[in-house]
Amino acid sequence: MEITKSLAGMFSDKKEEKRQISFEVDLVVGKFNLVEEAKRQAQLGLPSFHEKKISSKEKEVVDYLDRNRKEIHNNTEKQFAAKYRQLENIRNQYKQIKAESLNAEFERKARKVMDEQGAFLKKLGYNAAIKIKELEQFKADNQLQREANFPSQTGTVLRYSILFFLITVEGILNSSFFSEGLSSGLIGGFIYAAILASINVMGCFFLGKFAIPWMNSCKSTPKLLGLMALIFSLAYMAMMALSIGHIREQLLIGIENPTRAAWQVMQTDLFSIHDLMSWFLIMLTLGFGLAALIDGYTLDDTYPGYGDIVRRTQWAQEEFESEFEEVREELEEIKQDNLEFIDSEFKSMRDLLDEAQKSIEAKEDLIRYWQESMKSSEIVLYAAIRKFRIENEIAREDGFKPAYFDTMPTLEYLNEPTTDIGKEKTVIDQINQDLSKIEKSISQQREAVYASFEEYVSKLNHLKYH
Repeated sequence: MEITKSLAGMFSDKKEEKRQISFEVDLVVGKFNLVEEAKRQAQLGLPSFHEKKISSKEKEVVDYLDRNRKEIHNNTEKQFAAKYRQLENIRNQYKQIKAESLNAEFERKARKVMDEQGAFLKKLGYNAAIKIKELEQFKADNQLQREANFPSQTGTVLRYSILFFLITVEGILNSSFFSEGLSSGLIGGFIYAAILASINVMGCFFLGKFAIPWMNSCKSTPKLLGLMALIFSLAYMAMMALSIGHIREQLLIGIENPTRAAWQVMQTDLFSIHDLMSWFLIMLTLGFGLAALIDGYTLDDTYPGYGDIVRRTQWAQEEFESEFEEVREELEEIKQDNLEFIDSEFKSMRDLLDEAQKSIEAKEDLIRYWQESMKSSEIVLYAAIRKFRIENEIAREDGFKPAYFDTMPTLEYLNEPTTDIGKEKTVIDQINQDLSKIEKSISQQREAVYASFEEYVSKLNHLKYH
């Protein structure tokens, strides 16, 4: 919090800083050429013996001093007005510090955070606890003691990338086998091979992902289904490999509908493959099918449903932990703000106290300056007028002096500005009282903030799911 800076000098206005009013006899005598003017008038017999009013030159000196006195008086009053505004600013900042002190309470702000986010956090904790119980029940029902084993999110993306890689590679490799029997050549062979590779790899992948893992179940019926799925998968790979081999055989002999012809041959003689390259194609298809089957099987935990329920539990826990840390960080931030405010409040009060004391000193300096200026102007008036009259008397040839020389002119009377420092003293007393309280209780305040923080963190920990 910024505290209003004290004035750099007695007169802060730049125009006033440039004009420094000074009352010195020699300067006034020189400014108005009083010595020369006194001698000149004496040679003319002026002022006359019967003159009762002061001369014009003396009147100029009086007017000059009156103007300067009024200017000093007006400047002093302006400075008092500025000091009053400064005091009002100190008062306002004092009130602001007091208000901030009330608003900076850890208890109130922490309760607000808990009211706003505690209910949601409690809901997340309850949801995580339910998921944990479900996981524990699942492990108990399925006699699982080990942790779930499944790839990370990056690993999952990699496994699906492997799937598409297998399809592409098998299509490229098989394209040369099929191009021999197609009029469209290598391009037609790739398209034909890519379609068959997709059926082979995708089928094996999904069988490995969704069907085969059931053979690991501890329950008899799902285990039997899983074993049947394994047998079916092996049969599927074999049939796909043989089918692709027979289709190539029919393409080589130029059959118009190779897939139908291949099916008919397979029904009568399944292993009637006459070309060695067709057998290579069968082995290649079996290899890619087996790779896709393993890729799908290891994409998740090998026990059916285990990886899925573990991931749901982890997501629920992570969601709660994220919100939990966010709330705790907010409480930590409120605690730190309060501790910093306790230290800054004392410093701010001290700065305000210094500012108020400087205001009193500045007012006292102003009134002293005013008094000294008024006194100096009267001394200068007397000395300058006396200088003029003495020089005039000495230089006169008639030996007479004007009648008014025995009386001195007077300057315009100005009331002394009122120096009211009672308001500053009231503010100083109030600040001193608060400083005394703060200084005595600063360690207790810090301890209270730490205690409240630990209390709310404890409440926060009770919302955890474990």
